Amino acid sequence: MNLKSRLKPFTAVALTALAISALTSGCSDAKALQDAACCSDFKVGTDMSAVNWDVDASIQGSFKAFVSAASDLSAVATGSIADVTAACQNIALDLGASVDDPSVVGKTGSAGLKAWCALAKGQINANFGANGALATSISIEAEPPMCTASISATADCQASCDVSGGCDVKATPPTCKGGTLTVECSGSCTATGSADVACTGSCSGGCSGSCKASGGAKIDCKGKCEGTCTAGASGGATEAGTGIQADGSCNGQCDGTCTLDVDAPKIECKGVCDGHCDAACKGSADLKVKCDGKCSAEATPLKCEGGTLEGGCDVDANCKANCNASANAKAECTPGRVAVVAKAKAGLDAEAQLQLQAAIASLEVNLPKLLIVVKARGTAFAASLSGAVDAGGKITTSGKVNASAAVCGTLILATITASSENFAASLDAATSVTGTVGG
Repeated sequence: MNLKSRLKPFTAVALTALAISALTSGCSDAKALQDAACCSDFKVGTDMSAVNWDVDASIQGSFKAFVSAASDLSAVATGSIADVTAACQNIALDLGASVDDPSVVGKTGSAGLKAWCALAKGQINANFGANGALATSISIEAEPPMCTASISATADCQASCDVSGGCDVKATPPTCKGGTLTVECSGSCTATGSADVACTGSCSGGCSGSCKASGGAKIDCKGKCEGTCTAGASGGATEAGTGIQADGSCNGQCDGTCTLDVDAPKIECKGVCDGHCDAACKGSADLKVKCDGKCSAEATPLKCEGGTLEGGCDVDANCKANCNASANAKAECTPGRVAVVAKAKAGLDAEAQLQLQAAIASLEVNLPKLLIVVKARGTAFAASLSGAVDAGGKITTSGKVNASAAVCGTLILATITASSENFAASLDAATSVTGTVGG
């Protein structure tokens, strides 16, 4: 079931009921909904945590969490329209379309989104494939995008759900569904379900990434040395190393920090490993381990990478859902790398060869922006939008809000619904374009 279908059962009935409530509360027209008494404090993309909503104390935290989730989710959903439209426009124009194309002239918002992405898809099909003008085939090799959500943000929010203000994430840590939960560990950390563990600490085995020497020791190094690189090695990765290389890299021993080449073997790190460890990763008296494995002692959750936050403190379910949705919305997303593989059409002249190179370059720059919506956000973000609507509806109709807060709830729910439709349109358009190149 798509996002729009999931929203219909609530929006068709509950929003109507709330609208009737609004009409009887003194806010009887659209203009009044913008007045100070009718939710002027609510703004998309703005921190809502300090606003004092006039609701029963028992649901003050839940209502704040709902409003914050609506603001954060709507900002991302609405922003996706602009991001996806810009990426599709760049692809379409770089691959040969005209800004004066009748299909896009005068269209803005979701209509512009759909038009530009349809034009981008058409240009990809015109230039690549069996009948392509530039290449007979196209595929992509993609490094997936990654979103990282803060645990502290959701813990602070969940603490406000409880009138006691308590939320111990160490006792009841959230889960990172579909991703990796990174913790700060006061003991040792070992891998769970894989050969390596992400590690910032002392590695008892082989380390990849970077290693910072300590106690005057030198470390084997094949990569970049921030320190002094000398010839020789104790064995392993850089046996018979010759020291500084012609390109400035190190193949020998380093008395500072060595950042290993991607293809370099793991090394014994006599110091602090910052990367991955194939054994146990341990901290020290003044350094706690940051890792994504099993902690042997007290652990403080730090971040959720590549997944969505769920669960957490034992608080009201609606409040918990909205706090997690807000944290997921505010997750920092970094685009992955895309490499386009295309087989040039036989007999291309020099100008066409340059056009092919420019087309590939445009796809490699713009497809990652679309993949953030498709892969990093995707259906999980759509589910957060739907969950916020459901939780917000229950809170707003709980009977514990006064007339003005009920009207505000109506406006906020309408905002989320519109934002949901924006994100659904962005997701559909981005999926259509990335699917054309095998994404």
